[in-house]
Amino acid sequence: MTLDLLRRGMKISHLRLLAELSRQSRLTDAAATLGITQPAASRLMAEIEHVADAEIYVRSGRGIELTEVGKTLAERCVRVLQELTDAAMDIEHHVSGQRGHVHIGSVTGPAVEYVLPAIRHIRLSYPEISVSVEIGPSTVLAPMLEEGRLDFSLSRVPLDVDPDLFDEQPLRREPACMVARLDHPLIRHPSPIPAHALLGFDWVFPPIGAPIRTTAESALRDMGLQLPTKILTTSSFLFTLATIQRSNAIGPVARSVAESFALLPDGSPGTIAILDTDLPLSVETYSFLTRRAQTLTPVARIVAKEILKTVATTQHPAIGSGS
Repeated sequence: MTLDLLRRGMKISHLRLLAELSRQSRLTDAAATLGITQPAASRLMAEIEHVADAEIYVRSGRGIELTEVGKTLAERCVRVLQELTDAAMDIEHHVSGQRGHVHIGSVTGPAVEYVLPAIRHIRLSYPEISVSVEIGPSTVLAPMLEEGRLDFSLSRVPLDVDPDLFDEQPLRREPACMVARLDHPLIRHPSPIPAHALLGFDWVFPPIGAPIRTTAESALRDMGLQLPTKILTTSSFLFTLATIQRSNAIGPVARSVAESFALLPDGSPGTIAILDTDLPLSVETYSFLTRRAQTLTPVARIVAKEILKTVATTQHPAIGSGS
Protein backbone atom coordinates (compact mmCIF):
# COMPACT_ATOMS: atom_id res chain seq x y z
CA MET A 1 0.00 0.00 0.00
CA THR A 2 1.37 3.42 -0.95
CA LEU A 3 2.58 5.54 1.95
CA ASP A 4 0.33 8.65 2.13
CA LEU A 5 2.35 11.29 3.95
CA LEU A 6 -0.47 13.84 4.03
CA ARG A 7 -2.97 11.42 5.55
CA ARG A 8 -0.36 10.36 8.10
CA GLY A 9 0.03 13.97 9.25
CA MET A 10 2.81 15.65 7.21
CA LYS A 11 2.52 19.41 7.73
CA ILE A 12 4.03 22.56 6.23
CA SER A 13 6.09 23.01 9.41
CA HIS A 14 7.67 19.60 8.74
CA LEU A 15 8.47 20.58 5.15
CA ARG A 16 10.04 23.86 6.22
CA LEU A 17 12.28 22.22 8.81
CA LEU A 18 13.45 19.49 6.43
CA ALA A 19 14.10 22.04 3.69
CA GLU A 20 16.21 24.09 6.09
CA LEU A 21 18.13 21.00 7.21
CA SER A 22 19.07 20.41 3.57
CA ARG A 23 21.10 23.64 3.87
CA GLN A 24 22.62 23.34 7.36
CA SER A 25 23.49 20.51 9.73
CA ARG A 26 22.80 22.01 13.16
CA LEU A 27 19.22 21.58 14.34
CA THR A 28 19.63 24.64 16.58
CA ASP A 29 20.60 26.81 13.61
CA ALA A 30 17.72 25.49 11.51
CA ALA A 31 15.32 26.20 14.36
CA ALA A 32 16.65 29.74 14.74
CA THR A 33 16.24 30.40 11.04
CA LEU A 34 12.61 29.27 11.22
CA GLY A 35 11.97 31.23 14.42
CA ILE A 36 11.22 28.22 16.62
CA THR A 37 12.94 26.73 19.67
CA GLN A 38 15.33 23.79 19.55
CA PRO A 39 12.93 21.57 21.59
CA ALA A 40 10.14 22.42 19.14
CA ALA A 41 12.41 21.45 16.24
CA SER A 42 13.25 18.16 17.97
CA ARG A 43 9.54 17.40 18.36
CA LEU A 44 8.98 18.14 14.69
CA MET A 45 11.78 15.75 13.73
CA ALA A 46 10.22 13.02 15.87
CA GLU A 47 6.86 13.65 14.18
CA ILE A 48 8.49 13.47 10.73
CA GLU A 49 10.04 10.09 11.52
CA HIS A 50 6.66 8.84 12.77
CA VAL A 51 4.89 10.06 9.64
CA ALA A 52 7.54 8.66 7.30
CA ASP A 53 7.95 5.48 9.34
CA ALA A 54 11.70 5.67 8.66
CA GLU A 55 14.90 6.99 10.19
CA ILE A 56 15.34 10.54 8.89
CA TYR A 57 18.53 11.62 10.63
CA VAL A 58 21.41 10.51 12.83
CA ARG A 59 23.43 12.56 15.28
CA SER A 60 26.87 13.56 14.03
CA GLY A 61 29.30 15.48 16.24
CA ARG A 62 27.61 18.69 17.38
CA GLY A 63 24.98 18.50 14.67
CA ILE A 64 22.84 16.01 12.81
CA GLU A 65 23.17 14.29 9.45
CA LEU A 66 20.22 13.39 7.28
CA THR A 67 20.02 9.75 6.20
CA GLU A 68 19.59 8.91 2.53
CA VAL A 69 15.82 8.79 3.12
CA GLY A 70 16.05 12.12 4.92
CA LYS A 71 18.06 13.75 2.12
CA THR A 72 15.62 12.55 -0.52
CA LEU A 73 12.65 13.79 1.48
CA ALA A 74 14.37 17.13 2.20
CA GLU A 75 15.11 17.71 -1.49
CA ARG A 76 11.46 17.18 -2.34
CA CYS A 77 10.42 19.49 0.50
CA VAL A 78 12.54 22.26 -1.04
CA ARG A 79 10.76 21.80 -4.35
CA VAL A 80 7.27 21.62 -2.80
CA LEU A 81 7.85 24.84 -0.87
CA GLN A 82 9.22 26.54 -3.98
CA GLU A 83 6.08 25.55 -5.90
CA LEU A 84 3.96 27.07 -3.12
CA THR A 85 6.04 30.25 -3.32
CA ASP A 86 5.52 30.32 -7.08
CA ALA A 87 1.79 29.80 -6.57
CA ALA A 88 1.67 32.82 -4.27
CA MET A 89 3.52 34.84 -6.92
CA ASP A 90 0.99 33.65 -9.53
CA ILE A 91 -1.82 35.04 -7.40
CA GLU A 92 0.01 38.30 -6.80
CA HIS A 93 0.84 38.73 -10.47
CA HIS A 94 -2.72 37.98 -11.61
CA VAL A 95 -3.98 40.56 -9.13
CA SER A 96 -1.38 43.20 -9.97
CA GLY A 97 -1.13 42.55 -13.70
CA GLN A 98 2.16 42.40 -15.62
CA ARG A 99 4.35 43.21 -12.68
CA GLY A 100 6.94 41.25 -10.73
CA HIS A 101 10.50 40.00 -10.63
CA VAL A 102 12.14 37.26 -12.69
CA HIS A 103 15.40 35.46 -11.87
CA ILE A 104 17.30 34.24 -14.95
CA GLY A 105 20.44 32.13 -15.17
CA SER A 106 22.62 31.99 -18.27
CA VAL A 107 26.03 30.97 -19.49
CA THR A 108 27.97 33.90 -20.92
CA GLY A 109 27.35 33.55 -24.67
CA PRO A 110 23.54 33.50 -24.78
CA ALA A 111 23.42 36.07 -21.97
CA VAL A 112 25.13 38.61 -24.22
CA GLU A 113 23.55 37.49 -27.48
CA TYR A 114 19.93 36.92 -26.44
CA VAL A 115 19.15 37.80 -22.82
CA LEU A 116 20.52 41.34 -23.00
CA PRO A 117 18.57 42.45 -26.11
CA ALA A 118 15.41 40.75 -24.79
CA ILE A 119 15.70 42.65 -21.51
CA ARG A 120 16.03 45.93 -23.43
CA HIS A 121 12.69 45.19 -25.13
CA ILE A 122 11.08 44.09 -21.86
CA ARG A 123 12.10 47.35 -20.17
CA LEU A 124 10.21 49.26 -22.87
CA SER A 125 7.14 47.02 -23.18
CA TYR A 126 6.79 45.90 -19.53
CA PRO A 127 8.31 48.65 -17.36
CA GLU A 128 7.04 47.09 -14.12
CA ILE A 129 8.80 43.77 -14.67
CA SER A 130 12.26 43.66 -13.10
CA VAL A 131 14.86 41.06 -14.01
CA SER A 132 18.00 39.75 -12.34
CA VAL A 133 20.51 37.71 -14.34
CA GLU A 134 22.97 35.23 -12.84
CA ILE A 135 25.87 34.68 -15.24
CA GLY A 136 27.96 31.60 -14.59
CA PRO A 137 28.90 28.09 -15.66
CA SER A 138 26.23 25.41 -15.88
CA THR A 139 27.69 23.67 -12.82
CA VAL A 140 26.72 26.73 -10.76
CA LEU A 141 23.38 27.43 -12.44
CA ALA A 142 21.97 23.88 -12.28
CA PRO A 143 21.74 23.68 -8.45
CA MET A 144 20.37 27.24 -8.31
CA LEU A 145 17.61 26.25 -10.73
CA GLU A 146 16.90 23.01 -8.89
CA GLU A 147 16.58 24.86 -5.56
CA GLY A 148 14.18 27.42 -7.04
CA ARG A 149 16.58 30.37 -6.91
CA LEU A 150 16.19 30.78 -10.68
CA ASP A 151 12.97 30.79 -12.70
CA PHE A 152 14.77 29.34 -15.72
CA SER A 153 18.20 29.26 -17.29
CA LEU A 154 19.95 29.18 -20.65
CA SER A 155 22.61 26.63 -19.86
CA ARG A 156 23.48 22.95 -19.95
CA VAL A 157 22.78 20.05 -17.61
CA PRO A 158 26.17 19.17 -16.08
CA LEU A 159 27.38 15.61 -16.59
CA ASP A 160 27.22 14.81 -12.87
CA VAL A 161 23.64 16.08 -12.45
CA ASP A 162 20.51 13.97 -12.98
CA PRO A 163 18.87 15.27 -16.20
CA ASP A 164 15.47 14.08 -14.93
CA LEU A 165 15.51 17.03 -12.53
CA PHE A 166 14.88 19.40 -15.44
CA ASP A 167 12.71 20.00 -18.46
CA GLU A 168 15.04 20.78 -21.34
CA GLN A 169 14.42 22.61 -24.62
CA PRO A 170 17.65 22.46 -26.68
CA LEU A 171 18.44 25.77 -28.39
CA ARG A 172 21.76 26.22 -30.19
CA ARG A 173 25.41 25.37 -30.24
CA GLU A 174 27.60 28.20 -29.04
CA PRO A 175 30.22 29.41 -31.57
CA ALA A 176 33.55 30.32 -29.98
CA CYS A 177 36.79 31.89 -31.15
CA MET A 178 40.30 32.72 -30.04
CA VAL A 179 41.01 36.28 -28.87
CA ALA A 180 44.10 38.36 -28.11
CA ARG A 181 45.04 41.96 -27.35
CA LEU A 182 44.80 44.45 -30.23
CA ASP A 183 48.55 44.66 -30.90
CA HIS A 184 49.32 40.99 -30.30
CA PRO A 185 52.09 39.50 -32.51
CA LEU A 186 49.58 37.01 -33.98
CA ILE A 187 47.56 39.87 -35.47
CA ARG A 188 50.31 40.32 -38.10
CA HIS A 189 50.29 36.60 -38.98
CA PRO A 190 48.77 35.69 -42.37
CA SER A 191 45.20 34.37 -42.08
CA PRO A 192 44.05 31.88 -41.21
CA ILE A 193 46.51 31.46 -38.35
CA PRO A 194 47.46 27.76 -38.06
CA ALA A 195 46.51 26.23 -34.72
CA HIS A 196 50.09 25.14 -34.01
CA ALA A 197 51.17 28.82 -34.03
CA LEU A 198 48.86 29.45 -31.08
CA LEU A 199 50.75 27.03 -28.86
CA GLY A 200 53.75 29.33 -28.49
CA PHE A 201 51.76 31.68 -26.26
CA ASP A 202 50.21 31.53 -22.80
CA TRP A 203 46.57 30.44 -22.78
CA VAL A 204 43.83 31.57 -20.39
CA PHE A 205 41.34 28.80 -19.67
CA PRO A 206 38.31 28.35 -17.41
CA PRO A 207 38.57 25.42 -14.94
CA ILE A 208 38.92 21.84 -16.18
CA GLY A 209 35.55 20.49 -17.32
CA ALA A 210 34.20 23.86 -18.50
CA PRO A 211 32.59 23.31 -21.95
CA ILE A 212 34.68 25.91 -23.77
CA ARG A 213 37.91 24.46 -22.37
CA THR A 214 36.85 20.93 -23.28
CA THR A 215 35.96 22.15 -26.78
CA ALA A 216 39.33 23.83 -27.32
CA GLU A 217 41.29 20.84 -25.98
CA SER A 218 39.31 18.42 -28.16
CA ALA A 219 39.83 20.59 -31.25
CA LEU A 220 43.59 20.61 -30.67
CA ARG A 221 43.67 16.84 -30.16
CA ASP A 222 41.60 16.28 -33.32
CA MET A 223 44.24 18.22 -35.25
CA GLY A 224 46.98 16.02 -33.78
CA LEU A 225 48.41 18.84 -31.65
CA GLN A 226 49.61 18.87 -28.06
CA LEU A 227 47.67 20.85 -25.47
CA PRO A 228 49.08 24.22 -24.39
CA THR A 229 51.81 23.92 -21.77
CA LYS A 230 51.56 27.46 -20.39
CA ILE A 231 48.05 27.83 -18.95
CA LEU A 232 46.43 30.29 -16.56
CA THR A 233 43.19 28.89 -15.14
CA THR A 234 40.48 31.22 -13.85
CA SER A 235 36.70 31.08 -13.49
CA SER A 236 36.43 34.88 -13.85
CA PHE A 237 35.69 36.22 -17.32
CA LEU A 238 36.68 39.70 -16.14
CA PHE A 239 40.11 38.40 -15.10
CA THR A 240 40.38 36.48 -18.37
CA LEU A 241 39.68 39.65 -20.34
CA ALA A 242 42.11 41.74 -18.26
CA THR A 243 44.88 39.16 -18.69
CA ILE A 244 44.41 39.01 -22.46
CA GLN A 245 44.32 42.81 -22.76
CA ARG A 246 47.55 43.27 -20.77
CA SER A 247 49.75 40.40 -21.93
CA ASN A 248 50.52 38.13 -24.85
CA ALA A 249 48.12 35.52 -23.49
CA ILE A 250 45.33 34.27 -25.73
CA GLY A 251 42.18 32.30 -24.98
CA PRO A 252 38.91 30.86 -26.29
CA VAL A 253 35.68 32.72 -25.55
CA ALA A 254 32.10 32.67 -26.85
CA ARG A 255 32.03 34.45 -30.21
CA SER A 256 29.09 36.67 -29.24
CA VAL A 257 31.04 37.85 -26.20
CA ALA A 258 34.22 38.38 -28.23
CA GLU A 259 32.36 40.47 -30.80
CA SER A 260 30.96 42.68 -28.03
CA PHE A 261 34.48 43.57 -26.88
CA ALA A 262 36.18 43.55 -30.29
CA LEU A 263 33.99 46.29 -31.77
CA LEU A 264 32.58 49.40 -30.11
CA PRO A 265 29.04 50.68 -30.89
CA ASP A 266 30.48 53.42 -33.14
CA GLY A 267 32.32 50.82 -35.22
CA SER A 268 35.78 51.60 -33.87
CA PRO A 269 38.07 48.84 -32.54
CA GLY A 270 37.31 47.60 -29.04
CA THR A 271 39.64 46.22 -26.38
CA ILE A 272 40.44 42.78 -27.86
CA ALA A 273 40.87 41.24 -31.30
CA ILE A 274 39.33 38.08 -32.70
CA LEU A 275 42.00 35.83 -34.19
CA ASP A 276 41.28 34.32 -37.61
CA THR A 277 42.47 30.75 -37.00
CA ASP A 278 41.93 27.30 -38.49
CA LEU A 279 40.99 25.95 -35.05
CA PRO A 280 37.27 24.93 -35.20
CA LEU A 281 35.52 25.95 -31.97
CA SER A 282 31.86 25.28 -31.26
CA VAL A 283 30.66 24.57 -27.73
CA GLU A 284 28.00 21.90 -27.16
CA THR A 285 24.32 22.84 -27.38
CA TYR A 286 22.82 24.83 -24.51
CA SER A 287 19.14 24.64 -23.59
CA PHE A 288 16.24 26.50 -22.09
CA LEU A 289 16.00 24.77 -18.71
CA THR A 290 13.29 24.72 -16.06
CA ARG A 291 12.72 22.44 -13.09
CA ARG A 292 10.89 19.23 -13.94
CA ALA A 293 7.12 19.84 -14.17
CA GLN A 294 7.61 23.48 -13.14
CA THR A 295 4.94 26.02 -14.10
CA LEU A 296 6.47 29.41 -14.79
CA THR A 297 4.88 32.43 -13.15
CA PRO A 298 3.06 34.82 -15.51
CA VAL A 299 5.89 37.37 -15.55
CA ALA A 300 8.51 34.62 -16.01
CA ARG A 301 6.52 33.39 -19.02
CA ILE A 302 6.57 36.89 -20.51
CA VAL A 303 10.35 37.17 -20.09
CA ALA A 304 10.98 33.62 -21.33
CA LYS A 305 8.84 34.27 -24.42
CA GLU A 306 10.81 37.43 -25.26
CA ILE A 307 14.15 35.65 -24.88
CA LEU A 308 13.10 32.64 -26.96
CA LYS A 309 11.73 34.98 -29.63
CA THR A 310 15.12 36.73 -29.72
CA VAL A 311 16.86 33.36 -30.11
CA ALA A 312 14.53 32.40 -32.97
CA THR A 313 14.93 35.67 -34.88
CA THR A 314 18.67 36.27 -34.44
CA GLN A 315 20.81 35.20 -37.38
CA HIS A 316 23.50 32.83 -36.20
CA PRO A 317 26.93 32.90 -37.85
CA ALA A 318 28.07 29.79 -39.64
CA ILE A 319 30.19 27.44 -37.57
CA GLY A 320 33.26 26.16 -39.30
CA SER A 321 36.54 27.78 -38.45
CA GLY A 322 37.49 29.57 -35.30
CA SER A 323 37.31 32.85 -37.15
